[in-house]
Amino acid sequence: MPLTNQQYDAIMRGYDRRQYQNYRLQCARQDEIYKKIPRIRSLDERISSCSLAHAEQLISLQDAEPEHDRREILTGLKERLDALRQEKEALLLESGYPADYLDMHYTCPDCRDTGYVGGRKCRCFHKEEIRLLYSSSRLESVLSRENFSTLSCEVYDEEQKAHMLSVIHLCHDFADTFGDGHKSLLFYGPVGTGKTFLSNCIAKELLDRGYSVIYFTAFQFFEQFSFSGNSGPGSQEPARHEVLLQSDLLILDDIGTELANTFTVSKLFQVLNERALAGRSTIISTNLSPRDFRDIYSERVFSRITSTYTLVKFAGSDIRIRKKISRSL
Repeated sequence: MPLTNQQYDAIMRGYDRRQYQNYRLQCARQDEIYKKIPRIRSLDERISSCSLAHAEQLISLQDAEPEHDRREILTGLKERLDALRQEKEALLLESGYPADYLDMHYTCPDCRDTGYVGGRKCRCFHKEEIRLLYSSSRLESVLSRENFSTLSCEVYDEEQKAHMLSVIHLCHDFADTFGDGHKSLLFYGPVGTGKTFLSNCIAKELLDRGYSVIYFTAFQFFEQFSFSGNSGPGSQEPARHEVLLQSDLLILDDIGTELANTFTVSKLFQVLNERALAGRSTIISTNLSPRDFRDIYSERVFSRITSTYTLVKFAGSDIRIRKKISRSL
Protein backbone atom coordinates (compact mmCIF):
# COMPACT_ATOMS: atom_id res chain seq x y z
CA MET A 1 0.00 0.00 0.00
CA PRO A 2 2.55 2.63 -1.11
CA LEU A 3 1.69 6.27 -1.65
CA THR A 4 0.34 7.38 -4.98
CA ASN A 5 2.16 10.24 -6.71
CA GLN A 6 -0.68 12.53 -5.67
CA GLN A 7 -0.35 11.51 -2.01
CA TYR A 8 3.44 11.94 -2.10
CA ASP A 9 3.07 15.42 -3.63
CA ALA A 10 0.54 16.31 -0.92
CA ILE A 11 3.04 15.39 1.81
CA MET A 12 5.85 17.36 0.16
CA ARG A 13 3.58 20.41 -0.21
CA GLY A 14 2.98 20.10 3.52
CA TYR A 15 6.74 20.34 4.12
CA ASP A 16 6.91 23.39 1.83
CA ARG A 17 4.15 25.07 3.86
CA ARG A 18 5.89 24.14 7.11
CA GLN A 19 9.18 25.67 5.92
CA TYR A 20 7.44 28.87 4.80
CA GLN A 21 5.51 29.21 8.08
CA ASN A 22 8.67 28.68 10.13
CA TYR A 23 10.50 31.26 8.01
CA ARG A 24 7.71 33.80 8.58
CA LEU A 25 7.83 33.12 12.33
CA GLN A 26 11.59 33.63 12.33
CA CYS A 27 11.17 36.95 10.48
CA ALA A 28 8.55 38.04 13.03
CA ARG A 29 10.90 37.20 15.91
CA GLN A 30 13.68 39.10 14.20
CA ASP A 31 11.50 42.22 13.72
CA GLU A 32 10.51 42.02 17.40
CA ILE A 33 14.12 41.81 18.62
CA TYR A 34 15.41 44.54 16.29
CA LYS A 35 12.84 46.93 17.79
CA LYS A 36 13.55 45.97 21.39
CA ILE A 37 17.32 45.51 21.12
CA PRO A 38 18.67 47.64 18.19
CA ARG A 39 22.24 46.60 18.99
CA ILE A 40 21.43 43.08 17.72
CA ARG A 41 20.63 44.43 14.24
CA SER A 42 24.11 45.93 13.96
CA LEU A 43 25.63 42.71 15.31
CA ASP A 44 23.77 40.69 12.63
CA GLU A 45 25.06 43.04 9.95
CA ARG A 46 28.63 42.64 11.23
CA ILE A 47 28.20 38.86 11.44
CA SER A 48 26.95 38.82 7.85
CA SER A 49 29.85 40.92 6.53
CA CYS A 50 32.37 38.94 8.58
CA SER A 51 30.97 35.66 7.24
CA LEU A 52 31.26 36.99 3.70
CA ALA A 53 34.85 38.06 4.37
CA HIS A 54 35.56 34.61 5.78
CA ALA A 55 34.26 32.96 2.57
CA GLU A 56 36.26 35.34 0.36
CA GLN A 57 39.41 34.68 2.37
CA LEU A 58 38.94 30.92 1.96
CA ILE A 59 38.94 31.37 -1.81
CA SER A 60 41.72 33.96 -2.10
CA LEU A 61 44.11 32.22 0.30
CA GLN A 62 43.97 28.79 -1.33
CA ASP A 63 47.26 29.28 -3.17
CA ALA A 64 48.41 32.73 -2.07
CA GLU A 65 49.92 32.10 1.37
CA PRO A 66 51.85 29.38 3.19
CA GLU A 67 49.67 26.89 5.05
CA HIS A 68 50.43 28.25 8.55
CA ASP A 69 49.65 31.82 7.44
CA ARG A 70 46.30 30.73 5.99
CA ARG A 71 45.40 28.95 9.20
CA GLU A 72 46.30 32.03 11.27
CA ILE A 73 44.20 34.40 9.16
CA LEU A 74 41.19 32.08 9.08
CA THR A 75 41.45 31.45 12.83
CA GLY A 76 41.35 35.20 13.41
CA LEU A 77 38.20 35.53 11.31
CA LYS A 78 36.54 32.65 13.13
CA GLU A 79 37.36 34.17 16.51
CA ARG A 80 35.77 37.48 15.50
CA LEU A 81 32.65 35.67 14.32
CA ASP A 82 32.45 33.72 17.58
CA ALA A 83 32.83 36.91 19.62
CA LEU A 84 30.00 38.64 17.72
CA ARG A 85 27.70 35.64 18.16
CA GLN A 86 28.47 35.39 21.86
CA GLU A 87 27.67 39.08 22.33
CA LYS A 88 24.39 38.59 20.49
CA GLU A 89 23.43 35.59 22.65
CA ALA A 90 24.35 37.49 25.82
CA LEU A 91 22.08 40.41 24.84
CA LEU A 92 19.18 38.00 24.20
CA LEU A 93 19.66 36.25 27.54
CA GLU A 94 19.90 39.57 29.41
CA SER A 95 16.55 40.59 27.89
CA GLY A 96 14.88 37.32 28.92
CA TYR A 97 15.00 35.54 25.56
CA PRO A 98 16.50 32.10 24.80
CA ALA A 99 19.92 32.24 23.16
CA ASP A 100 18.50 30.56 20.03
CA TYR A 101 15.44 32.83 19.80
CA LEU A 102 16.45 34.18 16.38
CA ASP A 103 17.42 30.80 14.92
CA MET A 104 15.12 28.91 12.55
CA HIS A 105 12.86 26.71 14.69
CA TYR A 106 12.11 23.49 12.83
CA THR A 107 9.03 21.38 13.44
CA CYS A 108 11.27 18.35 12.95
CA PRO A 109 14.90 19.11 13.84
CA ASP A 110 16.04 15.75 12.42
CA CYS A 111 15.23 16.54 8.78
CA ARG A 112 14.86 20.33 9.17
CA ASP A 113 11.40 20.03 7.65
CA THR A 114 12.58 18.55 4.37
CA GLY A 115 11.21 15.04 5.00
CA TYR A 116 14.57 13.39 4.35
CA VAL A 117 17.72 12.66 6.34
CA GLY A 118 20.75 11.51 4.38
CA GLY A 119 18.61 10.66 1.37
CA ARG A 120 16.22 8.48 3.43
CA LYS A 121 12.71 9.29 4.57
CA CYS A 122 12.65 10.89 8.00
CA ARG A 123 10.61 9.37 10.81
CA CYS A 124 8.22 12.34 10.56
CA PHE A 125 7.67 11.52 6.86
CA HIS A 126 6.81 7.92 7.74
CA LYS A 127 4.28 9.13 10.32
CA GLU A 128 2.68 11.49 7.80
CA GLU A 129 2.67 8.73 5.19
CA ILE A 130 0.86 6.33 7.50
CA ARG A 131 -1.54 9.05 8.67
CA LEU A 132 -2.46 9.74 5.07
CA LEU A 133 -2.92 6.07 4.25
CA TYR A 134 -5.02 5.66 7.39
CA SER A 135 -7.24 8.66 6.64
CA SER A 136 -7.89 7.38 3.10
CA SER A 137 -8.82 3.88 4.29
CA ARG A 138 -11.99 2.46 5.84
CA LEU A 139 -10.28 2.37 9.24
CA GLU A 140 -10.97 6.03 9.96
CA SER A 141 -14.74 5.60 9.99
CA VAL A 142 -14.48 2.25 11.80
CA LEU A 143 -12.48 3.74 14.67
CA SER A 144 -15.07 6.44 15.23
CA ARG A 145 -17.43 3.60 16.18
CA GLU A 146 -15.05 1.06 17.68
CA ASN A 147 -12.94 2.52 20.49
CA PHE A 148 -12.58 2.35 24.26
CA SER A 149 -15.29 5.00 24.78
CA THR A 150 -17.88 2.90 22.93
CA LEU A 151 -16.80 -0.41 24.48
CA SER A 152 -19.48 -1.98 26.69
CA CYS A 153 -19.24 -5.20 28.69
CA GLU A 154 -22.93 -5.72 28.01
CA VAL A 155 -22.04 -7.27 24.65
CA TYR A 156 -20.46 -10.25 26.41
CA ASP A 157 -22.43 -13.20 27.74
CA GLU A 158 -22.22 -14.07 31.42
CA GLU A 159 -19.51 -16.65 30.82
CA GLN A 160 -17.38 -14.16 28.87
CA LYS A 161 -17.65 -11.17 31.18
CA ALA A 162 -15.31 -12.26 33.97
CA HIS A 163 -12.59 -13.28 31.56
CA MET A 164 -13.00 -10.32 29.20
CA LEU A 165 -12.65 -7.74 31.98
CA SER A 166 -9.05 -8.87 32.44
CA VAL A 167 -8.50 -8.82 28.66
CA ILE A 168 -9.86 -5.27 28.42
CA HIS A 169 -7.62 -4.22 31.29
CA LEU A 170 -4.62 -5.72 29.46
CA CYS A 171 -5.53 -3.80 26.29
CA HIS A 172 -5.88 -0.54 28.21
CA ASP A 173 -2.49 -1.15 29.80
CA PHE A 174 -0.93 -1.94 26.40
CA ALA A 175 -2.15 1.41 25.03
CA ASP A 176 -1.38 3.44 28.19
CA THR A 177 2.22 2.19 28.42
CA PHE A 178 2.91 2.06 24.69
CA GLY A 179 6.42 3.31 24.00
CA ASP A 180 7.80 1.95 27.28
CA GLY A 181 9.62 -0.86 25.53
CA HIS A 182 8.74 -3.31 22.76
CA LYS A 183 5.39 -5.06 23.33
CA SER A 184 3.30 -7.20 20.99
CA LEU A 185 0.06 -9.17 21.32
CA LEU A 186 -1.44 -12.30 19.78
CA PHE A 187 -5.22 -12.37 20.08
CA TYR A 188 -6.63 -15.86 19.49
CA GLY A 189 -10.07 -17.37 19.87
CA PRO A 190 -13.32 -18.16 18.05
CA VAL A 191 -14.96 -15.92 15.46
CA GLY A 192 -16.98 -13.00 16.83
CA THR A 193 -15.47 -12.77 20.31
CA GLY A 194 -14.21 -9.17 20.02
CA LYS A 195 -10.62 -9.52 18.81
CA THR A 196 -10.92 -6.98 15.99
CA PHE A 197 -12.91 -4.55 18.16
CA LEU A 198 -10.22 -4.45 20.85
CA SER A 199 -7.49 -4.10 18.21
CA ASN A 200 -9.37 -1.06 16.92
CA CYS A 201 -9.69 0.34 20.45
CA ILE A 202 -5.91 0.22 20.83
CA ALA A 203 -5.38 1.68 17.34
CA LYS A 204 -7.65 4.67 18.04
CA GLU A 205 -5.94 5.37 21.36
CA LEU A 206 -2.46 5.36 19.83
CA LEU A 207 -3.42 7.35 16.73
CA ASP A 208 -4.91 10.04 18.95
CA ARG A 209 -1.57 10.22 20.80
CA GLY A 210 0.43 10.70 17.60
CA TYR A 211 1.72 7.19 17.03
CA SER A 212 1.66 5.67 13.55
CA VAL A 213 -0.63 2.66 13.20
CA ILE A 214 -1.27 0.58 10.08
CA TYR A 215 -3.98 -2.07 9.77
CA PHE A 216 -4.18 -5.01 7.37
CA THR A 217 -6.46 -7.98 7.06
CA ALA A 218 -4.60 -11.20 6.24
CA PHE A 219 -5.56 -10.85 2.58
CA GLN A 220 -4.40 -7.22 2.38
CA PHE A 221 -1.15 -8.05 4.17
CA PHE A 222 -0.07 -10.83 1.82
CA GLU A 223 -1.26 -8.84 -1.18
CA GLN A 224 1.59 -6.39 -0.40
CA PHE A 225 4.03 -9.06 -1.59
CA SER A 226 2.17 -10.00 -4.75
CA PHE A 227 4.55 -7.84 -6.82
CA SER A 228 7.74 -9.11 -5.20
CA GLY A 229 9.02 -10.32 -8.54
CA ASN A 230 9.04 -6.76 -9.84
CA SER A 231 11.87 -5.24 -7.83
CA GLY A 232 13.70 -3.42 -10.62
CA PRO A 233 13.95 0.34 -11.24
CA GLY A 234 10.67 2.10 -10.55
CA SER A 235 9.35 -0.72 -8.41
CA GLN A 236 7.13 0.34 -5.51
CA GLU A 237 8.17 -2.64 -3.41
CA PRO A 238 10.63 -0.75 -1.12
CA ALA A 239 8.01 1.91 -0.32
CA ARG A 240 5.39 -0.79 0.26
CA HIS A 241 7.63 -2.63 2.70
CA GLU A 242 8.64 0.59 4.50
CA VAL A 243 5.04 1.02 5.60
CA LEU A 244 5.01 -2.50 7.03
CA LEU A 245 8.28 -2.11 8.89
CA GLN A 246 8.30 1.54 10.01
CA SER A 247 4.88 1.99 11.65
CA ASP A 248 4.88 2.18 15.45
CA LEU A 249 2.14 -0.46 15.53
CA LEU A 250 1.21 -2.98 12.83
CA ILE A 251 -2.15 -4.76 13.20
CA LEU A 252 -2.63 -8.01 11.27
CA ASP A 253 -6.25 -9.11 11.48
CA ASP A 254 -7.72 -12.54 10.72
CA ILE A 255 -4.40 -14.24 10.12
CA GLY A 256 -5.22 -17.80 9.11
CA THR A 257 -8.08 -16.94 6.78
CA GLU A 258 -5.72 -16.67 3.79
CA LEU A 259 -4.40 -19.62 1.82
CA ALA A 260 -1.15 -20.37 3.65
CA ASN A 261 1.84 -21.71 1.73
CA THR A 262 5.62 -21.58 1.86
CA PHE A 263 5.63 -18.08 0.38
CA THR A 264 3.15 -16.55 2.83
CA VAL A 265 4.80 -18.26 5.80
CA SER A 266 8.24 -16.90 4.84
CA LYS A 267 6.88 -13.36 4.34
CA LEU A 268 5.07 -13.42 7.66
CA PHE A 269 8.23 -14.49 9.44
CA GLN A 270 10.29 -11.85 7.63
CA VAL A 271 8.02 -8.98 8.69
CA LEU A 272 7.50 -10.19 12.26
CA ASN A 273 11.20 -10.86 12.72
CA GLU A 274 12.35 -7.50 11.31
CA ARG A 275 9.81 -5.61 13.40
CA ALA A 276 10.86 -7.49 16.54
CA LEU A 277 14.54 -6.77 15.87
CA ALA A 278 13.70 -3.08 15.34
CA GLY A 279 11.72 -2.97 18.60
CA ARG A 280 8.40 -2.23 16.88
CA SER A 281 5.07 -3.55 18.16
CA THR A 282 2.61 -5.80 16.37
CA ILE A 283 -0.88 -7.10 17.14
CA ILE A 284 -1.96 -10.32 15.43
CA SER A 285 -5.51 -11.65 15.68
CA THR A 286 -6.45 -15.13 14.57
CA ASN A 287 -9.30 -17.61 14.88
CA LEU A 288 -6.74 -20.41 15.11
CA SER A 289 -5.70 -22.11 18.32
CA PRO A 290 -2.01 -21.79 19.22
CA ARG A 291 -1.44 -25.41 18.15
CA ASP A 292 -3.13 -24.90 14.77
CA PHE A 293 -1.22 -21.64 14.30
CA ARG A 294 2.06 -23.48 14.88
CA ASP A 295 1.12 -26.29 12.50
CA ILE A 296 0.18 -23.88 9.69
CA TYR A 297 2.90 -21.25 10.06
CA SER A 298 5.81 -23.45 11.21
CA GLU A 299 7.67 -23.83 14.44
CA ARG A 300 10.01 -20.97 13.50
CA VAL A 301 7.18 -18.40 13.18
CA PHE A 302 5.44 -19.67 16.29
CA SER A 303 8.69 -19.56 18.28
CA ARG A 304 9.27 -15.92 17.26
CA ILE A 305 5.75 -15.05 18.42
CA THR A 306 5.77 -16.94 21.72
CA SER A 307 9.17 -15.52 22.65
CA THR A 308 8.19 -11.85 22.24
CA TYR A 309 4.36 -11.64 22.24
CA THR A 310 1.77 -11.77 25.01
CA LEU A 311 -0.79 -14.44 24.06
CA VAL A 312 -4.34 -13.28 24.83
CA LYS A 313 -7.18 -15.81 24.72
CA PHE A 314 -10.71 -14.79 23.68
CA ALA A 315 -13.57 -17.15 24.49
CA GLY A 316 -17.35 -17.38 24.43
CA SER A 317 -20.08 -17.25 21.83
CA ASP A 318 -20.26 -15.04 18.73
CA ILE A 319 -21.20 -11.48 19.81
CA ARG A 320 -22.47 -10.54 16.35
CA ILE A 321 -24.86 -13.50 16.15
CA ARG A 322 -26.22 -12.77 19.64
CA LYS A 323 -26.83 -9.15 18.65
CA LYS A 324 -28.77 -10.18 15.54
CA ILE A 325 -30.86 -12.61 17.55
CA SER A 326 -31.65 -10.01 20.23
CA ARG A 327 -32.68 -7.45 17.60
CA SER A 328 -35.03 -9.95 15.98
CA LEU A 329 -36.82 -10.75 19.25
